[in-house]
Amino acid sequence: MKLRALLILVLGLLFWFATGSSYAYGEKEYHGADSIFEKEGIVILWAILKGSTEETSWVYIKMISSGSGPIPFPVFSVEAVDPFSNAKEWVVKGENLRKSQIVKSARASFRDKTGRRILFYRSKEDCQAEKPAMTVYYLGVPDTSPEFLSEKEAEDYFGKALERLKKR
Repeated sequence: MKLRALLILVLGLLFWFATGSSYAYGEKEYHGADSIFEKEGIVILWAILKGSTEETSWVYIKMISSGSGPIPFPVFSVEAVDPFSNAKEWVVKGENLRKSQIVKSARASFRDKTGRRILFYRSKEDCQAEKPAMTVYYLGVPDTSPEFLSEKEAEDYFGKALERLKKR
């Protein structure tokens, strides 16, 4: 009987980890390893606007509410994180999430704080209490992030990526 209970516990934990759910940084936490992410009515797209140097290049994180109803998480924050020291700094804190918006960061800002945590809240009060409903974390700029030479090319890519997601 003890072996069966242990097996059920292990299988439950494996399912919990496989679905990406945890309560470490919010009700739900997901690893957004790719440049295209969709969960819980939110789409996150990454792209790089290439400059002549690292200092003149920009990383774009576009967030889109994919549903037709109200935005599921009307408040968000983006945090830069050093995965080794766990040092953190806010890129954006407690902003209202529109239907579609872009957070831009200098590519060079990923040198020391390579990770990004995007925290989504159900209300301003939850944000102030640091109680995100959903967290999507990245260990760095996703390798699959395309590079573009103009904002128009990046916007065209975002539109096409969103269309592909809708066809799934």
